[in-house]
Amino acid sequence: MAIQQTKNILPVTNLRYSAFLGMLYVSNDASEGLIREAKAVIGESEVKKGFTGNVGETPSAKAIAALRAKGVTSCNVTGYLTSARVVDKVVDGRPTPYLQIGLRDDSGRYYVSVDLSQPAAQMAVRKLANAEPGQFSQIELFATYTQKEGASRAFANHSCTFKQNGSEVLSVNPKDALVPRVESALQALESAGVSPDDRETYAKRRAKVTLDFHRELMDVVNQKFNDFYEKREISSESEESSLKAAYTM
Repeated sequence: MAIQQTKNILPVTNLRYSAFLGMLYVSNDASEGLIREAKAVIGESEVKKGFTGNVGETPSAKAIAALRAKGVTSCNVTGYLTSARVVDKVVDGRPTPYLQIGLRDDSGRYYVSVDLSQPAAQMAVRKLANAEPGQFSQIELFATYTQKEGASRAFANHSCTFKQNGSEVLSVNPKDALVPRVESALQALESAGVSPDDRETYAKRRAKVTLDFHRELMDVVNQKFNDFYEKREISSESEESSLKAAYTM
């Protein structure tokens, strides 16, 4: 007699990060429609300026308040870390790399998706480099808006908290690995005769080197997940072989 079991298909929840809202939120047709409406009220030019704080009368704060009143709020996600990869999507006609992180618990599967060029996504990548697949994790992407002492205006700072089993995962230090690469690339521009006053060119080169660095880190992360699942498969095969041997004795 053979027994066939129906697979338990868990519901999937998608989460996205908005650089304008400075928050991670549950993405579905309803929430995306409400966010589009809120952005339209604020105006595209203001939205493009990015996060401007979540209190007061700033553009971001107004949108956040309007969305909160309609049930769209910031959130974090917890579950067992099952995957992490870079997915290339076409956005506004251009290929754009997105970081996608997968988690799972008894209630469902959860996928966090964020543009890899975003600082919050890049911080998540630096922590994924030291995270362990299969471990219970909590992830939150968020932004703060602060003015440093001596600065003429406030700036947004996009961040990521990434905990496993209650403890924050140690991040790869960008000062050790990334900063020297950026400085070398900018020095090469200057040596080639590009004036430091050409801020756009320097900013693009900095962004390109930074993005490439994090894509390379994700290659390491991908290998870690491949090793994790390969080890699990070997363990499963070993257990099956032991059971077969026991039944043939």
